[in-house]
Amino acid sequence: MARRLMAGLLGLCLIASAAGAADAKQPAIAPGTVITAQNWQQYRDFMPLGLQKILQGASVWSLPPDWAMEVGPTVDYPVPRQWWDATEKYKGQTRLIKLASGGYTVEGYTAGTPFPDYSGPDAAYKLLYNLYYHYIGAINYYQSVGYAIDRYLNKTENLSYQVYLQFTHLVDPGFPGYAREMPGYFASYYNELVAPEQSKYTTPLYLIRDNPQTVPEFYVFLPSLRRSLRLSAGARCAPYAGTDYVGDDTYWGVPLPVGWFQASFVGHRQMLIFRPTPDNRALYNVKDNYYPRFLFPKPVIGKWQVFDAVVLDLSRVPTMSSGYCYGLRRIYADPRTWNVIWIDLYDAQHRFWKLNGYLQSPHPIPGGGYLPEAGGVNWMIDFQNLHASMSLVGGDVFTVNQEVPRQFWDVSRYGSPGGLQKIMR
Repeated sequence: MARRLMAGLLGLCLIASAAGAADAKQPAIAPGTVITAQNWQQYRDFMPLGLQKILQGASVWSLPPDWAMEVGPTVDYPVPRQWWDATEKYKGQTRLIKLASGGYTVEGYTAGTPFPDYSGPDAAYKLLYNLYYHYIGAINYYQSVGYAIDRYLNKTENLSYQVYLQFTHLVDPGFPGYAREMPGYFASYYNELVAPEQSKYTTPLYLIRDNPQTVPEFYVFLPSLRRSLRLSAGARCAPYAGTDYVGDDTYWGVPLPVGWFQASFVGHRQMLIFRPTPDNRALYNVKDNYYPRFLFPKPVIGKWQVFDAVVLDLSRVPTMSSGYCYGLRRIYADPRTWNVIWIDLYDAQHRFWKLNGYLQSPHPIPGGGYLPEAGGVNWMIDFQNLHASMSLVGGDVFTVNQEVPRQFWDVSRYGSPGGLQKIMR
């Protein structure tokens, strides 16, 4: 799951330039094109600002001179048919409701994409809720290797496993949901550390309420105390589990509560996405298949593709912006699946700060269709403090729905605060 305009005239120019590029008609990049250090600036309009910063090579997040990005054909990995059946069945039932804060909430949502037609004056908010209610599957169980990298390129590593459970608004056959066990909740995200030994059993649990205007709940089990604590989920800018992500980055890049944000639809823009083929084992050979310094994939792993992104700008509503960490969150999302692919994050002074990127492969769903963003790499790169948190997801196991071992279906153990007390038993 997953969290932010240059000072003065320079920052304003950067953002105005990016917005202008989003509206411009751009030619696609032909499959077979190889982007290198010598020609990458020809293709910069297909990249988020953070990726451009990497390829400029002006910080510790630089690549060796012989780096390459190979572009392949655009391949569609659709979500399961039942998602689109639900979209068709319930279309027109979800309504936007204006809040006194200036944001929007929704009423009448059941399942599927809430606003398949996102035209009209409120298009930005329809897009925002399409991202919020994107297909994730009823249950995911997977393992991840996490990396923390500092300005001197020192790297620390941890191993963890995650369980995502969705309680309501489900479309997957065989999963009635857990509305009875967890009334009033939408989903949970459980993240237990396995290594290193001194951190073993430390477990954050993130609970999202069904009312999208309710602040999520955040708990953590601390093995040193042998008990769990409920943390302040109102501290949306606090680091998540000691990483470069913050609380508002954890739900796949969509900040919560949704109604605390104002949205602006920048437009459509062709963008590059790294999309390895499903179940690509080359992703997990860190020693040979990534460039040094950080997890930037070599062409041996897979191709980059061009997709037609929707570009959405989010910022806190004015009455709630004081003290908030991010001045602007620019999201590049794939409207084929409503997954967030890239996020450029700016600090409260509107200076560019971080890049959040999802370089992940699709995973086949039992019964047909794909979970579009599954195994692979995700980045949170801090360009101001020269620090990064990265994850390599699904190396030993990635399972969805019926593939998930039955023990992880237990919502009382993996989807509720009471389950945290069972960790060391």
